[in-house]
Amino acid sequence: MTAVVAWFQAAFIEARTRASEESERGEIVEKVIIVAAAAAIAIAAMAAIAAAVDLKIGGLKL
Repeated sequence: MTAVVAWFQAAFIEARTRASEESERGEIVEKVIIVAAAAAIAIAAMAAIAAAVDLKIGGLKL
């Protein structure tokens, strides 16, 4: 999970740097923020699913 977060942070920093270099208007920055928010929601959903699976597996009796 931490590898995903680290990858996301690196991608976000790269996109923000590129956006600030290329953008004279705020359009690209807005798109980066929207994509970052969508990625954060996806990461939160993955964490919730992983927690649910861990709970299910922990409850199994072998």
